[in-house]
Amino acid sequence: MPETTPGEGQKASDRVIRAPKVRDGLVKRGKTWSYVIRVKDPGTGVSKPRWVGGFATEADAKAARDQARVTARTGQYVNRSPVTVANYLDQWIEAHAVEVKPKTLQDYRHLIDRHVKPHIGALRVQAVRPAQITKLYRDLLTAGGRSGAGLSPRTVEYVHAVLRKAFRDAVLVD
Repeated sequence: MPETTPGEGQKASDRVIRAPKVRDGLVKRGKTWSYVIRVKDPGTGVSKPRWVGGFATEADAKAARDQARVTARTGQYVNRSPVTVANYLDQWIEAHAVEVKPKTLQDYRHLIDRHVKPHIGALRVQAVRPAQITKLYRDLLTAGGRSGAGLSPRTVEYVHAVLRKAFRDAVLVD
């Protein structure tokens, strides 16, 4: 009987697909790196694995893993979320529709749709940084109105008030 090399003469369903080895919580998946950490569920106290991927280099994944481990130990770890600012603000405004007067709701919607969503609506909520909010306010003051004219400082203050309320609620909920 002739000798066969591994994989030769076997059906495709008989071949074993080996997963990449996880070393020190890091693994290369295709062209990107991922890490895994264990995080305690605050409700049950059970430790569960959390995978995070998409890092270009092993060093990037290792740095993110180390930071995630520190936040997990202090109980401040937050799962990554794909929710965008536009999606979150839509959910937030619907949840608060019963708490505010109709005219206030209309004004909130106008400010969000006209001034916030076009500038930062596509960003993930967790990716928003103070510098981006400051840039939004600066852009609104210089060229945020009709025909490229700047908005009044009071209008920008209204935008700030709506974003402050919405983001404060996001922190409280998550």
